[in-house]
Amino acid sequence: MSSAVNKEKSKIYETILSSPGMTEKCKVVLQLSRQNVLLLSRLIEAGLLTKEQPFEDEIIRALPAASTEEFKAIHEEILRKAELTEFYERLKLL
Repeated sequence: MSSAVNKEKSKIYETILSSPGMTEKCKVVLQLSRQNVLLLSRLIEAGLLTKEQPFEDEIIRALPAASTEEFKAIHEEILRKAELTEFYERLKLL
C-alpha cells in the first residue's frame, strides 16, 4: 500500500480510538484453556510489548501509550490467574 493510504488509515484509526466513550472501562469475562492463555500472552507480547514489531499495523501504531500499559497488565494478569507466569518465563528461555 502507498504511504498516503497508510497515513489516511492511521488518521481514521486515531479518530476512532479517541472518539467519545472509547476509553470507558468494560468488563470482559473469559474462560480460556491454559494453552490459549499461553498463546494469547505470546500474541500480546509479540504484537505490543516488544520494541521490534513483527508486522506493520495501523491500529497498533495508533494506540496510545496507556493502551500498551493496559495490555501489559492484561498479559501479566492472565498468566498469573492461569498460574503460568513462571512456566511462561521459562518457556521463553528455550
